Amino acid sequence: MPHRAHTSEPVLDPAARAALPAPDRTLDTSGTLCPFPIVETARAMKALAPGAVVCVVATDPGIALDMPMWCKATRHEHLGTFRDGAVFRSYVRKRR
Repeated sequence: MPHRAHTSEPVLDPAARAALPAPDRTLDTSGTLCPFPIVETARAMKALAPGAVVCVVATDPGIALDMPMWCKATRHEHLGTFRDGAVFRSYVRKRR
């Protein structure tokens, strides 16, 4: 079985993107590097009710790997991360 390299550019097909919920809050972390997008997401989540959705806008491609791992560690739901032109958009639903 060939080894598959991990990519920092996640791909969600247009139908999957269209199915993402409208965010309750959009957090723009453009121009910052890890760990700032995750730190700001954690801070924003504290102020939201369970079930709320945050869209994190980032220019750091590391968010493509960092956000799913952070969600797994914190038990929030990673709905998807995708490139949108020069930025990445990562959708997270608060679980608790």
